[in-house]
Amino acid sequence: MTSYLRHSTRADLTYSDSVWIYACTLIGHGLSMFLGGFIYRRLGLRPTVLLGSWTMSAGVMLTFFTVKHSFLGVVVTYGVVCGLGVGVAYSLPMSCAMKWLPERKGLAGGLVVAGFGGGGFIFNLVQTAFINPSNLSADLTVNNEKYFTQPKVLERVPWVFVLTGGLYAVMQLVGVLLMTEPPQDSSDNSPDPRARARHDPETSPTANRVVNDETSLVSTTHPSIYAEIKANAGVVSNARPAADSGADECINDVNESSADLTPGQVLRSRHFYILWTCFLLNGQGVVFVLTLYKDYGQTFIKDDMFLAVTGAFAALFNCLGRLFWGFIGDRFSYNTAMACLCSISTGVLITFHATSLGGMAVYFIYVCVMFGTLAGNFALFSLAGTAVFGQTHYPINYGFVFTSQAISAPVGAILASQLKTLIGWFGMFGLMAVCSFVSFLLTVIFKVETVRGERV
Repeated sequence: MTSYLRHSTRADLTYSDSVWIYACTLIGHGLSMFLGGFIYRRLGLRPTVLLGSWTMSAGVMLTFFTVKHSFLGVVVTYGVVCGLGVGVAYSLPMSCAMKWLPERKGLAGGLVVAGFGGGGFIFNLVQTAFINPSNLSADLTVNNEKYFTQPKVLERVPWVFVLTGGLYAVMQLVGVLLMTEPPQDSSDNSPDPRARARHDPETSPTANRVVNDETSLVSTTHPSIYAEIKANAGVVSNARPAADSGADECINDVNESSADLTPGQVLRSRHFYILWTCFLLNGQGVVFVLTLYKDYGQTFIKDDMFLAVTGAFAALFNCLGRLFWGFIGDRFSYNTAMACLCSISTGVLITFHATSLGGMAVYFIYVCVMFGTLAGNFALFSLAGTAVFGQTHYPINYGFVFTSQAISAPVGAILASQLKTLIGWFGMFGLMAVCSFVSFLLTVIFKVETVRGERV
């Protein structure tokens, strides 16, 4: 796309400038995700997901026109519009899956986001085969960056947006038609939240029920964060006295591992801001690697098809990584899984520049490991959102956490476009490693426990 934009709009456009397209996608995604939760309350699951999905597909198809005339237009259609659509639809399938698999929420969320990340495995190859079927190499070098100028390649670029946008729309419709939420118990349909609280299995002898008299929303909080919510949220607490230890066996494992907090309470909790900051820092690596890995590879690899295959396998590891880290989060804890993820990211990023010495094979391994590791962020922060804040308001609460990406994306784009020429590739990889290490330190101090004393 960057090569075509240089041909049709700005001859001085670089890969670092193109980072803004992906950055604006994340900005739109981050800013609209919590809105999907509010729209869901009005329209329901299927209409909301279809609205967001087709908005995304429309943005892709509209890029057929904008890519011919304006880089800014591409930023709007392929960036902002696509991001807004993705954000509206993103969290609702995860929430639905978690309701079907309440005891394996990390795996359930990982399965959904694995499909989101794994789509690139197929479409990366489809797009490359459509645009560059002869496997031509980039033939123009500017400041050690490779670009295509062959008309046979460039003339196909606009049409790839029509092809992929149409395929997306059809697949999204099929997916929405197959999507349904699990049936609710009759007691859950009571219009009175206080009546639901009396029948809710979350009402356990060791949990604290919080009822906000202004909103009539019921929340269940852990002892570890109850004092904070009571002090900051201004709600009325109805703590129930402890009963005999045998009652603990009746506690639902799902409910004891989550505090059912309203969005207002979440925004008053320090745990939210720790998660938000960790996601912000990890997002720097996501933006940098996902947008510039091929640009870096082109500095010492001449085979465009190899880079496309590398991208396809990276997307596959992106898919499998979300499943893997979701499973690890369920099996151990969010805290343990995220600490491991940050440690691996730090080590791989600080040594990534050495792949130029190892050649194509080492580069391929590093890219796949990096994608598989960074993918875990989207499974683990989703798990943390429901483990710490609860399931009832998950689409909105996790949407608030995801707003970090609306900040992370432009910061990453500015760093890529302004700093790369000053500190070089090694400096950029080192800077991303520092972000991952700081996130590791924040994860270590993030301490939230379930009612059984198990760390989230």
